[in-house]
Amino acid sequence: MKKLFSNKLFLTGFIFIAGLFLTSVLYYCFKGDVIPHSGLLFERSGSAIKPPYNSKDYPPFGTDNFGRNILFVMIVGAKYTIGAAVLITILRVLPSTLLGFLMHFNLYKFKKPIEAVIESVNYFPITLLAFLLLKWICFDGIISKQISYSFWESVFIFIIVLAVIAIPSLSVLISNEVRLIMDQEFISCSMTLGATRWHLILKHVKPFLVPQLFIISLRELIQTMILISHLGVLGIFMGGVTFKQDLFQHNTMVPISNEWAGELGNWWDFIWTSYPWITFIPVIFFTCTILSAKCMLEGLKQVADMRKDVDLPSKQDEKNTPKLKEPFCFLHQKNTENQLDG
Repeated sequence: MKKLFSNKLFLTGFIFIAGLFLTSVLYYCFKGDVIPHSGLLFERSGSAIKPPYNSKDYPPFGTDNFGRNILFVMIVGAKYTIGAAVLITILRVLPSTLLGFLMHFNLYKFKKPIEAVIESVNYFPITLLAFLLLKWICFDGIISKQISYSFWESVFIFIIVLAVIAIPSLSVLISNEVRLIMDQEFISCSMTLGATRWHLILKHVKPFLVPQLFIISLRELIQTMILISHLGVLGIFMGGVTFKQDLFQHNTMVPISNEWAGELGNWWDFIWTSYPWITFIPVIFFTCTILSAKCMLEGLKQVADMRKDVDLPSKQDEKNTPKLKEPFCFLHQKNTENQLDG
């Protein structure tokens, strides 16, 4: 763990993601997620200027069409976006690990048919699958009022759906990782000496599998962030939506949680107006967070590779090893011959 946090890439990514998440949580604790609103601006002639306002009038990012400070909207939504992505990743990796072990040790006879079915399903776009499963939460349930869910119920369903759809393919991946470890020669030696299955898992498989699980988790975190952003563009908002009136009494659909993907979908139409910068602000936050997770991933790989290099003998050690001209020789050959002659 010390080597991990001493890695600059990992530390940089961790500080950005953890700092952004903690800032959002602390803002909720002290301010209650209250987003500052701007008042109306007026021209010299006295006529009101319609929001949104640019970054010069309300730095650093300006306001949206409701007059809300965009920086605080992003801060409020950070804990939902990052927190949901981390929770979805955990709910993907933990069950997949158990299923991966189950497939390798108990369902090995059915592993190939299972892999064939899962591989064929993987050709179906996961974004479209998530969209079809979640569409009724935001549209059929809330807007048409056919089914009513609370905010946390909608968040729960959103997280569970995004976690479950990735478990099958991830289980196969982890099962293959277990197989690669079990094929090692030292595993065969341990089994020959009478090691039980639990002994193999805890003493031999675990030390090699845990670093791989952390690498897989960071990859899943990145994929989850990308998937959430895609769903936001498609109009699927975590926690559902509500309708609000802007400063000019226009009804507009707004994500309840203010998470980044929801704001990206809500502000997507601004890209075709004279305020395109509003659309790119959630994109920038998503990009920086994903790049930070990528830095953590690369740092973790570097530490894992260093650990492998320590276990293997280096070429320098081979050069420093003294070599004998003959396979073996007697150290006291003369003394031995004299004793035999005497």
